Amino acid sequence: PPPSPPPPSPPPSPPPPPSPPPSPPPPPPQPPTAPPAVVYPIDVPEDSSRGNVDLLWGVKADTATSLLAYVNPYYSYDDFVVNKAFDIRQPEAQQFMERWCRTLQESELVQKVKPNSCVISEFRSHVELASGLLNANGQKIMYPVPAKDFDRTFESFMGSESGKELMKAGLVGFEKEDQCRLMFMGVAVRAKFKRSKGSWDMLEVWNDWQKLRERLNGIAPKSVGDAIVVSDTFVSMATQVEAILSTTLSIWLACVLVVLIVIVCTGSIQMAILILINLVFIVVFVIAGLAYLEMEFGGVEAIALTVLIGMSCDYCLHLSDTFLTSRSKSRCKRIKDSIHHLGPTIISAAGTSLLASIPTALFCQILILNNFGTIMCLSIVSGVLFGLLFFCPLCILFGPRFAGKTWKDTVMLSIIGSPLHGVTSIFFFTFLVVSLMEGPRATMIDNPIVAAVLSLAALISPLLVGINISPAPLFRQTAVMLRY
Repeated sequence: PPPSPPPPSPPPSPPPPPSPPPSPPPPPPQPPTAPPAVVYPIDVPEDSSRGNVDLLWGVKADTATSLLAYVNPYYSYDDFVVNKAFDIRQPEAQQFMERWCRTLQESELVQKVKPNSCVISEFRSHVELASGLLNANGQKIMYPVPAKDFDRTFESFMGSESGKELMKAGLVGFEKEDQCRLMFMGVAVRAKFKRSKGSWDMLEVWNDWQKLRERLNGIAPKSVGDAIVVSDTFVSMATQVEAILSTTLSIWLACVLVVLIVIVCTGSIQMAILILINLVFIVVFVIAGLAYLEMEFGGVEAIALTVLIGMSCDYCLHLSDTFLTSRSKSRCKRIKDSIHHLGPTIISAAGTSLLASIPTALFCQILILNNFGTIMCLSIVSGVLFGLLFFCPLCILFGPRFAGKTWKDTVMLSIIGSPLHGVTSIFFFTFLVVSLMEGPRATMIDNPIVAAVLSLAALISPLLVGINISPAPLFRQTAVMLRY
């Protein structure tokens, strides 16, 4: 049979479909969108009775000295304590500081952020509204401003009216060596506290501001650093508080100086201790009187209490000098002679001073002078009453049992009359010196019970030795023994 024909070849496969066109390249990443600008309410009325507060970045607080230096960046008057790490050119720093302004506007401590007084917000408005701010590529500069474009952009901002006003308000400052480098910047707010608040109430307000500051400083980038709170009201508060807190030290220093002067004038440690005890009671009496009169304790009152020490020791010093130089061998007779000899003089001197102080205390309309006159009246009255009715009985009961015929003999009897006299004298002077040293004084404040025991031991031991211990025979020959 004939061969079968070959099967027909299959038809050719269709051509492959054309490949899809390449997808376009992804758009370049867009910079992160800045949060909306801070909107400050304009319907909050201006209240000048409330305090002004500025917050500054780039300036450090002088925490090494005192509260007054801490709240006042102009304390040294020579230069700021500058934070060298402050660099607002970084975008995250700009956004953080604007967040600060928003936080302040929402804070319970702030009545309102003053219009046109947040530097970074004003800078943002300038960047967004200005039309000629272009970078090196010819593109419009956007907020937050990149670090490479910040200096010339901020220079443009400082040339505007808003920038000039901020410079006048002291919210912007540049370095002396590099006038184009921003040194510090800030924001001004109207706080809710009243300027008329007392110092101690204002101290609580200051603590509230510190809590707000510390909360935001804890999340601040390194390029921003810590903010400080500045206000004239806080400076006045710190001045008052430091004056009050230093009053105790000033009073004690005045008492120590009085003791040294009494020893130099009379030569007797026992009489100096009795005068010191009398002064302590006078100060307590005057402070109790101020509390009874509900008088607010401020800087003027603190100064008046220090002056009180010098006025109150005069009467006792005259009485003690007459007591030691009297020729009688009876302590009661010596006190009687002292009062008979100096009583009219003391009453007359106190009367003239009192008559000069009473009009100030009663009729003066200036509160500071009125308070000063009141304290002077209390100090004069208490000085005379305690001098005649308290110090004189102390001299009879705890005065020296042996009196020297001369000043030199009295000094020798008081200090080295016997070994116990010497030990107690050294203990007493050591206590006076140590109580004025900052470190030991802080330890005594932290341990009041121990401090009270040491104080009593230092004061009482010379008195007990002078009453119960007879001097050595060498000194007894030149001494006069005093009976009751």
